[in-house]
Amino acid sequence: MRQLLIVATGVAGLLSAVATTAPAAPRDVEAALARLDMAQKDMVAQADVAKLAALSAPELTINAPTGRVLSREEFLAMMRDGRIGAEEFDRTIERVRVSGDTGVVMGNELFTPTAASELGRTYGTAPLRRRYTNIYQRHHGRWYWLARHANVVPAPPGRSP
Repeated sequence: MRQLLIVATGVAGLLSAVATTAPAAPRDVEAALARLDMAQKDMVAQADVAKLAALSAPELTINAPTGRVLSREEFLAMMRDGRIGAEEFDRTIERVRVSGDTGVVMGNELFTPTAASELGRTYGTAPLRRRYTNIYQRHHGRWYWLARHANVVPAPPGRSP
């Protein structure tokens, strides 16, 4: 009986410790993910391939605004050789949602491609309005960039982006 009481007391203490160790509030996690998403934008704007490689999950898949699906390796190669390049890059986050270890960030971007980039050769070097979704996955407490979709939004006739 005494052993049962000791075990029960130990279990109760453990449960109490677990209950008082609250996970980060959802808004805190969403705010941290929004900061990471803005840092990802800066990495692209600065062509920081090393940081992009560190952020990218091995399975990174991008549905690019050029109409192609890119693997992590293809994306990083295009960043290295200038086929993806920005003269200017602004991003407005409209929504961040986290469910378990998956985070989704959505918004709009104003992206001015370099002349030598694929987007620059396709659309010219005028600013492009884009819609985007970035998906992140948390693994062992760290967020990794897992997937992206971005598309160019045509400007209404007679209006610039």
